[in-house]
Amino acid sequence: MSQAVLGVRERVQAASARIKGMKRADRLATVIITLGGLIVVFGVLFIFLFILGETWPLFRGAQGRSLGVLPLSLPPSPDGGRLAGPLVLGTDEYQMYLYQLLDDGRFAFYRARDGSLARELTVPALAGARPTVASRSLEHDFIAVGTADGRVVLAQVRFRPRYAEAALVDLEIELRERGAIELDPARRPIRLVSYDEHEGQKVVAAVLGSGDIVTASVGDDETVRRSTVRVEPGESVTALALARTEGLAVGTDRGFLYYWELSPEVRLASRNPASPAPLTALATNLGGLSLLVGDARGAVSAWFRTRLQDRDTQLALVQAHVFPSQSAAVTAIGGSVRDKSFATAAADGSVALRHTTSGRTLLSFPGAGQPVRQVLLTPKMDGILSRLADGGLRRYQISSPHPEFSWAALFGRVWYEGYPSAEYVWQSTGGTDDFEAKFSLVPLVFGTLKGTFYALLFAVPIAVFGALYTSVFVHPSIKAKVKPTVEIMAALPSVVIGFVAGLWLASRIETRVVPVLAMLVLLPLFGTAGMLLWDRLPRRARDRLKPGTEILLIVPLMLLGALVAIGSGPRLEAALFDGDFKLWLNQALGLVYDQRNSLVVGIAMGFAVIPIIFTISEDAFSSVPAHLSAASLALGASRWQTAVRVVLPTASPGIFSAIMIGFGRAVGETMIVLMATGNTPVLDWSVFNGMRTLSANIAVEIPEAPHGATLYRVLFLAGGVLFAMTFAVNTIAELVRQRLRERYRAI
Repeated sequence: MSQAVLGVRERVQAASARIKGMKRADRLATVIITLGGLIVVFGVLFIFLFILGETWPLFRGAQGRSLGVLPLSLPPSPDGGRLAGPLVLGTDEYQMYLYQLLDDGRFAFYRARDGSLARELTVPALAGARPTVASRSLEHDFIAVGTADGRVVLAQVRFRPRYAEAALVDLEIELRERGAIELDPARRPIRLVSYDEHEGQKVVAAVLGSGDIVTASVGDDETVRRSTVRVEPGESVTALALARTEGLAVGTDRGFLYYWELSPEVRLASRNPASPAPLTALATNLGGLSLLVGDARGAVSAWFRTRLQDRDTQLALVQAHVFPSQSAAVTAIGGSVRDKSFATAAADGSVALRHTTSGRTLLSFPGAGQPVRQVLLTPKMDGILSRLADGGLRRYQISSPHPEFSWAALFGRVWYEGYPSAEYVWQSTGGTDDFEAKFSLVPLVFGTLKGTFYALLFAVPIAVFGALYTSVFVHPSIKAKVKPTVEIMAALPSVVIGFVAGLWLASRIETRVVPVLAMLVLLPLFGTAGMLLWDRLPRRARDRLKPGTEILLIVPLMLLGALVAIGSGPRLEAALFDGDFKLWLNQALGLVYDQRNSLVVGIAMGFAVIPIIFTISEDAFSSVPAHLSAASLALGASRWQTAVRVVLPTASPGIFSAIMIGFGRAVGETMIVLMATGNTPVLDWSVFNGMRTLSANIAVEIPEAPHGATLYRVLFLAGGVLFAMTFAVNTIAELVRQRLRERYRAI
């Protein structure tokens, strides 16, 4: 008896030990699963925070502060007279020196740290003539000095860095003469002047004291071509600026903006009413494409020339951007040599930093009452210099790392230089330094949705109905072979699918567009015909065959449909499309056929999405309780009726989840879209052209994006948009799935 009791006790102890071991295993499993879930949550949160951290500087905006007034005492006049205010203001790239052109013809160079006079240089070509006006070009420091005897003397200020032990110690200052041009034989004084050089051609424009506007062009052969133009009677010229060497813009006291083309001959191209007030300031931005206009009421606008219609033979001058007004008359405008930013100064001393493309006023500094005569953006875009009426120089320190960024630039229509209207455009880089960056995410979001739509349009019917057929109709022995085969398709690398689609499939479809389109119609018809023929077979014959054997009839018929489409395609193309479908598409519908288009992407990316949707859908169909199907069949319903009216609705939550997971797979696809489309960011639903998706754009642009630059951060913002799109779709999908589960829970 004691031995029996001992045996029971040992078994109880052993069982207790096993139970304790199982509890420890359960606790360990709980910890591991919880830890895994937390790692996933924190991983996703880290990705979100990392994206937020990289994009946050875009939203900080520009910053700046006033550094006070730097007194630049005018050097004494050689003849003992009193000097008026300086005519030109400039600085070097490193802001070590400032220079001014005095009204006695001397160039005075000051040390930027304390305003002390460092050097004086003169231009011998002035030959004692009194300067009346001068201007400085936006790039390369070309100086034009207008004199009282009707001449324009040209010069260039150059700074050369001097290094010692790989450290910058000083700058060598050089004043180069560029010649002199006699604009007026009558020797009338020059009232306004502008000068620029481009590709070896010099162009000077000046307003004489009488109001005549004289232009002079000097080519490589040093011959001078002069032309004289005038504004309308009763108007007086108040401002002028050269648009490089191609055009001349003039503002008048009646608010009209004139534009003359200078090549091949001088011709008045447009006269636009720019303001009800006199135009008081006129300049061009980097590249010379946009005219920056300020008036006596403080209004500021940007104009450029473009063709408003494709059929237009002449360019029209249009007002593309209007900026918030300043509190007084605009007296000076200075452009940036780095981007499309510019500064405006007013008669009350206020200064504003603006950007042409984004249409934003980035910074505003209040005035101290003194008018600003000249305003200058430093070459590195880290400061603003404004020369006051009393000769003082007010300095501002600024930081504007992302001036081209704005919500309107990302998601709104922007009127870019040379475009006929405001549009959504993504074009991050160009062939010149004066390129206008375009960062609209709308074409990328559109391309993402477009590629996903065509991929799901191809994949969902095949995957869902294939899963339904495999789960409900096929014999288990056949199902055991079909399902693993489809699942293996998911292991195919997307780069291989994209490679095959881009280099092989795209060229094959291009030469057989009509047969491919015919297949899209004939394959479902022949497949449906196969199912109808199967139902017409004698019942005894069908009962002797395994379920799913009907595929032996359906597949050959579908192959026959493909052969019919290939064989009849050329005849259909000749009969319906005059023998050339692509030409007919362009002439009749205005559509262009690109070799790598959405049709190719839909097939290729659909091929990659099918295994995911098929597998999850098949599991959902297999999870439908067998008694539901048995009850339906017992009530006399056919297998097809049972599948469509019982199995399909009951499995709808799982099917919806499968489609949403397929959506997420398609939205995030990169290599297939990158290799199988033209990767062009266009807004067009046409299946015959390509697109650019958010993910493909990131893959293309990020290797060339400078770290910390606007493009770099906008790409992270695009990743955040993609993240938000996926999160929103999955959230909505989960809500719909829960509703469907509640609806069919009672079944």
